[in-house]
Amino acid sequence: MAHTFFFATSLFAVLASVVLATNTSCFPGDATVQMYNGDLKLMRDLEVGDKVAVSKNVFSDIYAFGHKDADVISEFIQVHTASDMIELSEGHFIPVDAKGKLVYKRAKDLQVGETLWGSSQITELSKVEKLGLYNPFTLSGNIMVNNVEASSHSEWFLDSLFDAIGATEYLPHAYQAVLAPLRAIYNIVGKEIYAEGYAAMDSCVNFAEFGAKYGGSIALTVGIAGVATAMLATKA
Repeated sequence: MAHTFFFATSLFAVLASVVLATNTSCFPGDATVQMYNGDLKLMRDLEVGDKVAVSKNVFSDIYAFGHKDADVISEFIQVHTASDMIELSEGHFIPVDAKGKLVYKRAKDLQVGETLWGSSQITELSKVEKLGLYNPFTLSGNIMVNNVEASSHSEWFLDSLFDAIGATEYLPHAYQAVLAPLRAIYNIVGKEIYAEGYAAMDSCVNFAEFGAKYGGSIALTVGIAGVATAMLATKA
């Protein structure tokens, strides 16, 4: 009986995660991510449950993908600093150092001379077309890509509201809060059971189409239902 509840919880988790596929802000497939064991892994090879670097010497699990499309060619903003380079979609958020304060900005709003958080000053900005669209979501809300710290989050359904009130920099925090129920499910049922349920659903549900149709408005409803199911499972 407990396993039945656990599996149902995994289904809820995956259904909640499909709403992440409502935007196209991602990283290219050849971007690199440091694993917990020190190895480097290509973005296109990452999987749910992988423990990846999210800042210097800090690691966190991947619990969902907003996009995982190997075949699409998209435009990315290539951000160069004196020591690093990262490529990300124009609507993806990345932290900058604003006089010692961490501030999130969209890639399209970056300027030469600004300092990336934990890195160095931006020396060049350009646009490039690359293969693959990947948007892994970590429990922490950040991810290190090409040795540069970036947010897991990008443009979604709250952007217009936050832009209107001058609170754009807080959008990654807002989206992290919206997806809290999904992360709770991951923590309650555990990595293995969650990953198994996610993989099973991913093989039969087109997350991108479902997310585009129903949007972010269902994230909390489904996520909260999943948490309730998970809590029942722990008592079974």
